Amino acid sequence: MEAACWAHARRKFYDLHVARPSAVTTEALRRIGELYVIEAPIRGQPPDQRRAARQAQSLALIDDFETWLRATLLMLSRKSDTTAAIMYSLIYGLR
Repeated sequence: MEAACWAHARRKFYDLHVARPSAVTTEALRRIGELYVIEAPIRGQPPDQRRAARQAQSLALIDDFETWLRATLLMLSRKSDTTAAIMYSLIYGLR
C-alpha cells in the first residue's frame, strides 16, 4: 500500500494532535511517518519495484502499528475522537 493511502488516517491523528497533543497522537504520527520515509526513495520507480520495496520494508511496521493500535484502543473510551481515528486507521489504512 502506498504511503499516500495513509494520508487520511494521518490527517485524523494530526488534527487531534494540534487540538490536544497526547502520547497516542504523537506515537501514531511517528509510526505513519516511518511509512512515508519508505515511500520517498521509491517514488517514480516502476510499480513492481515499488510493491517489492513496500512489502520488504513496510510490512513489519504495519503489523507492529496494527498491534499497537488495537492495544491502544482497549485503553480508550469508545466515544473518544482518538478511538475514531484508530478505527479509521484499522478499517481504511491497514491492508
